[in-house]
Amino acid sequence: MLAVFVSFSGFTFVMPFLPLFITQLGITDTGDAALWSGLVFGVSPLISGLLAPFWSSLAERFGAKRIVIFSLLAYSIALSINALVVNVQQLLAIRLALGILGSVGVMSTALASTLAPPEESGEAIGLMQATAMSSGVVAPVFGGVIVDLVGLRPSFILAGVCSLIACAAMWLGYRDDARPAAGASRRDRPSARTYFRLPIFVSILLTVFIARFIEGSFGPQLPLYIATLDAPAERLGLVTGLVMTLGAVATSIAAAVAGRLSTRFPPATMLLGALAAGGLCCLPLAFVTHWTQLLVLRALLGLLAGGAFIFAFAIAGQALPTEVKLGAIAALAGFAQIGMAVSPFVGGMLAKWSSLSSIFLLDAALYFLLLLWVWWRLAPRAQSRLAAAGERSV
Repeated sequence: MLAVFVSFSGFTFVMPFLPLFITQLGITDTGDAALWSGLVFGVSPLISGLLAPFWSSLAERFGAKRIVIFSLLAYSIALSINALVVNVQQLLAIRLALGILGSVGVMSTALASTLAPPEESGEAIGLMQATAMSSGVVAPVFGGVIVDLVGLRPSFILAGVCSLIACAAMWLGYRDDARPAAGASRRDRPSARTYFRLPIFVSILLTVFIARFIEGSFGPQLPLYIATLDAPAERLGLVTGLVMTLGAVATSIAAAVAGRLSTRFPPATMLLGALAAGGLCCLPLAFVTHWTQLLVLRALLGLLAGGAFIFAFAIAGQALPTEVKLGAIAALAGFAQIGMAVSPFVGGMLAKWSSLSSIFLLDAALYFLLLLWVWWRLAPRAQSRLAAAGERSV
């Protein structure tokens, strides 16, 4: 948790200012800057998610601790090099390298699930997710102060130092007991094809992909949407920050609470409730007429539906066979990351060709469709059937 909080804090306190950095690199046209910002923001999580099965297989071969430490060192170097770039193409190349070499996000989720007993895996993942999200609440404010004091380029170096501190925390504080035996052959280790033969894995994959897609879909459009809801022009930044911060706080609280609830109640039942609440909160977001209504509904959405991702992983932690759990959970986290990476592009296209509010209608529809999917595939009776089929596959 310490390594995740420190590394994510360093990463997120410079991220909100990348569009400003892009303009300083010579991209002065607003449309071009928005396009480059989308590419720079999206490429790293997209590549990282696609490579999640590769990194999980390396973790099973060499130990997860070594892989996470390697990724944190790569983060430190790449973030620091940002201070030296002279054009936006170099910045994009570094973000691409971060996606290729970075596996901290997916591996932290996998480690949380495998360190805890199966019945407590949801709580462990909830704590890890809450830790990661809480860094996004304070870090942007802290980053704004640092950027104002020393500028953007030194701030990248400070972000790299944070990753080094996180690396030291993993090196000194984490004991990797889950390494495979030295004599284990590559044939003995499960591959990505093994995971896809597990019906429970495929069902949860779609669930976490859509849940993360919804979570990342409307953030980039929020400032533009708020401007149409009677927000004072001179206070637009403050109002936007308030809406986004309260949403992040609510989602972080929901993640921690969902982890605890998953140990006391069937996580599939809790997931059904979270998805129903998400659909009911998203639908009116498309029809609000004042920014205060958006503020309340966004906070409710985070509190009531923010635990859906955690409940899905709690099901995975309890149902997946032990021998494939590390790799399967990492792969699921990777696909979830891909969902969050592609959703801003879909939201942007909807905003361009339809309206700013249309993304909320899409999200509400996805919540209700996912509700039907979970009821069909992951409800307790269906889950028992899928788990039995998975054991036969393994």
